[in-house]
Amino acid sequence: MMSSSGDPKRKAMCRSVWLRRQRAKTKHHGSWVSLPRTKGPRCQQGDISDVAKNTVPVLELDKFPEDVLHHIHSLVPLRDAARAACVSRSFLRSWRRFPNLTFSWETLGLHMNEGERAMKLRNIIHHILENHCGTGVKTVKFLVRPCLNAITANDLDIWLEAAVKSGIEELAVDLPQDHGLEYSFSCLLLSCAARSLQSFSLSYCAFHPTLIIGCLKNLRSVCLRLVHITEEELGCFFSCTISLEKLEVSQCNEITLLKIPSHLQQLSILRVFLCRRLQMIQIYAPKVTTFSFGGPPTRISIRNSPQLKTMAMDGLCYSRMFEFALTRINHSIASNLQTLILSSSSEATNMPASSAKFLHLRHLKICCCGFLRIDFFSLISFLKASPALETFFLSAGKPFDLRQDSILEDSNADSSHLRRIPEFHHDNLKKVSITGFCSAKSLIELTCQILENSSSLQCLVLDTTNGYNNTGICGYMEKKAVMEALRGVEAIKKYVNGKIPSGVKFVVLEPCDRCHIPKL
Repeated sequence: MMSSSGDPKRKAMCRSVWLRRQRAKTKHHGSWVSLPRTKGPRCQQGDISDVAKNTVPVLELDKFPEDVLHHIHSLVPLRDAARAACVSRSFLRSWRRFPNLTFSWETLGLHMNEGERAMKLRNIIHHILENHCGTGVKTVKFLVRPCLNAITANDLDIWLEAAVKSGIEELAVDLPQDHGLEYSFSCLLLSCAARSLQSFSLSYCAFHPTLIIGCLKNLRSVCLRLVHITEEELGCFFSCTISLEKLEVSQCNEITLLKIPSHLQQLSILRVFLCRRLQMIQIYAPKVTTFSFGGPPTRISIRNSPQLKTMAMDGLCYSRMFEFALTRINHSIASNLQTLILSSSSEATNMPASSAKFLHLRHLKICCCGFLRIDFFSLISFLKASPALETFFLSAGKPFDLRQDSILEDSNADSSHLRRIPEFHHDNLKKVSITGFCSAKSLIELTCQILENSSSLQCLVLDTTNGYNNTGICGYMEKKAVMEALRGVEAIKKYVNGKIPSGVKFVVLEPCDRCHIPKL
């Protein structure tokens, strides 16, 4: 019988396996991250034998300067930092002044039913802050929106008082969606961090700022969502800021007039969404380059409009946003835009005609949300109004049923009977993409008009599907949606294919043979 020393399996033992076995036998003293230098078995031929002769040198964390250990510890996520503190005295000292306190179900790895999870999160937050020394904190985030009744206003007062100190740079408070909790964020707390605070976010609470906040000279980003604040109080808050670069005001329903003052010299990004009582927006800040708005069409005044380059108008829950863009956006604003994004849930039957008002617009995205009947052909008004346009993206909506305005149902529809605008011609349009493409006659007419009158066109993409998710799986489509997509493919073959210029890249995306066609 062969002896153990001559066992071929032992000779072939992988170095990594041998190291794992040795680590299991090694007794650590202090905070070691590697093994003592020692000799191991010889590797197989082809391994890196020089490295295999010795293990990695000893590295004792206890010999590092404490500020270096503190920095290393601060770079790991909260949950891992807590675990490290349980096995190392050095990391335990660092843990008591851990700088990045982000409290949420995800960061704490709480995988249990909703009621237990909310109470567990409350208890963990309370325990961590009770044992924290209160110094060195840079980031504090209470992301506890789903906790409902597990967290009280008294809990929040205790936590914020313990966490918000001078030196903090980022503060986010996202509270439970519980209408019974009418929590008012303390301005005195904000004044404690006035000199160092750079990012501030509030959700689901009241905020009544006064002049006692002090000068927030380093505050660059502010987000207020579902916050009870009046326009006068917001103006008072703005008076304390001088370095603001990004501002979002969302669902703050007590504001009727939003006035962005001129002393906000660094403000470049402004977002305003779904403030129900808002009637007018006045922008005096001189360097706003990106403006996003969501809600019903609202009066907008921009004093320094030449700086505004990107504008997004979201009418997802409202109507006539396309018409608003063509007729009510001031000429001085429209003429300097380079990117325009529009969405609307319903529109008039026809778009109003427009002269060339978007003189420098390069990129246009139009999203039709939720409505099935629209004269797509009238969207040519946007192309006429944008002589410098280079890319045009149209989302025609997701088909849920067979189109009643299908060109395939029109016995009189042929190429000679399609609508055209003889005077329309575009010299700069290079790429056109239409998603949700269907057999609607007006959509075929729009496509043909673009093909026949765009001398610089390089690429045309017609997508009849619902797209794909992040894993590459086809988006879900009902049976009737698949049928309408196939009718869209048929309409493309009959009315579009013959009009494609030789130099244009043409792509048609059809329903998937594996995911969609079997439903038929």
